[in-house]
Amino acid sequence: MKTLRKLFLNASLLLGAAGAMAQSQAQGNDNVWSLRECIEYSMNNNLTIKRSELQSRNSEVAYFQSKMAFLPTVNGNGQLSWNFGRFIDPTTNQFINQNTQTGNFGLSGGVLLFQGGQQLNTYKQNEKSFRASVEDIRQSRYDVSLNVAVNYLAVLQNQELLIVAQNQADISRAQVERTEKLVQAGSLPQTNLFDLQAQYANDQLSVTNALNNVRLAKLNLMQSMNLPAQDNFEVEKIELDDPDINPYDKTAAQIYDIALASQPNVKAADLRVQSSIYGVRASKGFLFPRITFGGGLNTFYSDARSKFNVVNNNVDPSNVIGFLGGDNRQPVLRTPTPLVTVTPENYPFGSQLRDNLGQFLGFSLSVPILNGWQTRTTISRSIVQNNISQLDAQNIRVQLRQNIEQAYLNLQAAASQYQANKQQVAAQQLSFQANETRFNVGLANSVDYNTAKNNLARAQANLVNSKYTYYFRVKILDFYQNKPLIE
Repeated sequence: MKTLRKLFLNASLLLGAAGAMAQSQAQGNDNVWSLRECIEYSMNNNLTIKRSELQSRNSEVAYFQSKMAFLPTVNGNGQLSWNFGRFIDPTTNQFINQNTQTGNFGLSGGVLLFQGGQQLNTYKQNEKSFRASVEDIRQSRYDVSLNVAVNYLAVLQNQELLIVAQNQADISRAQVERTEKLVQAGSLPQTNLFDLQAQYANDQLSVTNALNNVRLAKLNLMQSMNLPAQDNFEVEKIELDDPDINPYDKTAAQIYDIALASQPNVKAADLRVQSSIYGVRASKGFLFPRITFGGGLNTFYSDARSKFNVVNNNVDPSNVIGFLGGDNRQPVLRTPTPLVTVTPENYPFGSQLRDNLGQFLGFSLSVPILNGWQTRTTISRSIVQNNISQLDAQNIRVQLRQNIEQAYLNLQAAASQYQANKQQVAAQQLSFQANETRFNVGLANSVDYNTAKNNLARAQANLVNSKYTYYFRVKILDFYQNKPLIE
């Protein structure tokens, strides 16, 4: 009797823990997550999505740079030096031998006029690559959403299986209590009680396994969300009605046609094909001559340079004895005196820069002749990359078609399995009720009773599994049609 009381005590503790988990929502658990909340959290915390966003950002930067490449290039330069000893003064182009400070300053710019469309095709190539990366983000979000939804349904499935196991354990416990009284009254042999106690122990083990499966399903859900494991994590119950097993409203071929127009990975693959085509054209542009137009400004400064002030002296008429060649601008003087006076002055920095300013404009032509076969190699690689991208796009379509065909067949199988399991549960329910009635009046032994009970439990578990499997398959086909996972 002590063993029996200990068995009941352990069962009560175990069923109480399982019941507390199932009733946490009714008790107002603040950590109850809806499917929408789980998906939104995963969107903000999934590392695969973050990586796709960073890769897209990298593609966006390359795209922006290719747009900016159409702008002219502008460069400024400057040089300031201190010279000691003999050197050529850049302002006079003469040798001097003194300590001098000099400077050269310039501004130049240019614009590419032609190179076989290389710039334009590079721009289009990067634009298609960037758009493909945006589709990659969408695909990552779709994949993560579907994974979270599947794991969410797995939690609900295992919670429902836990309820089935609890109900079976409750039935076994009631039979043990009833049989114990009958054995004490001498109406039944002790062996009947032993058989029922063994069955109750098996049902307890089933409850334990079901409880562990619920915890594991929750952990899988939290990990798919990138949420640290929490002991009080609960999910909001979604009431899933018994499936109305009707043929799916679209064929596999129709779903495939919809998926081709809606799936981001297909769009991304097609955009990468287009990008590789422009990549081939861009690489061929290097075979053409390069024509650029440019211009610039330059000036220089030297502190060794002086500015000379020229002053015209007035000529005393009494000192003039005549004019050279009759030109009154060339007087002949009796007493020689300088006609002009030249005095050196400081030549300011700003004045030198202004006076020494020079400008230029010009065209340049560069004709590729031989560069170690680099251009031809680049073209060959771009052609191979284009072939690879075309094969990738074709492979994605083949995989998509095969996945849809497999998912469609799996849905049909799940529908058939659910119908069969539903019929099996109905039959096993009648069988168990008949055996229970016979067992209660002593017309059936405990072995037959336990067999009928176990058959019913398995049928109920199979029905739950087939029910959720059917919903899994429906969600997968909806996913391929870009239907929302949350209604």
